[in-house]
Amino acid sequence: MNLPGIEVTIEELIRECEEHLHPLDQWGKRCHAASLHLVRADNLLPVARVARGVCEGIGGQHSWVVLGWDCYDREATLIDPTLWSYDYSVEGVWTGTIEAGRHHPHGDQSIWEWGRPLDPTGPILELEPRTPFSERALRFLDILGPLDEVGWRQLAHAPVRGWPSDEILPAIEDTFGGEWVPIDIIGMVTDRNPSGLYLRDADAR
Repeated sequence: MNLPGIEVTIEELIRECEEHLHPLDQWGKRCHAASLHLVRADNLLPVARVARGVCEGIGGQHSWVVLGWDCYDREATLIDPTLWSYDYSVEGVWTGTIEAGRHHPHGDQSIWEWGRPLDPTGPILELEPRTPFSERALRFLDILGPLDEVGWRQLAHAPVRGWPSDEILPAIEDTFGGEWVPIDIIGMVTDRNPSGLYLRDADAR
């Protein structure tokens, strides 16, 4: 497992997390609050963000911590501070990777397997990004072709792997409004921090 910016062992790190959450019982089934509490802690996790998706054994959505910036990195260390409150076989703070097979962040599929948005039948709409697109993003948009409102809404909910979603999804949000792109996706694939719920900085984007 990768521990970016951290010089202690994983055992020491988990012990420090449990000390920071003490008493652990207060966080039972409060997955997002507990995860954000760890991410915001001073001098605990230098590079970390909250991830959100589903976890086997838990009904509904679930949140956990990813060490590093990539919530979809299959080898990144995950810290789940509340899995114990859903799965009684887990003792204390759980740690592992996506490869363990339990945690599945929203959008964790390839766009090339998903397909493409429907061809436009209405007026063509253009994106208005805050900053110029990279060459990679421009190439993807050229391959994608023109889209109408329906097409952009579909793309806003596409899987994030295999395309410059970190550039294009914020541009969709900036152009058409924050409700177009799922908040969890913006919180996981960009450097924005919607509602202050994903990164250490408590301020929203």
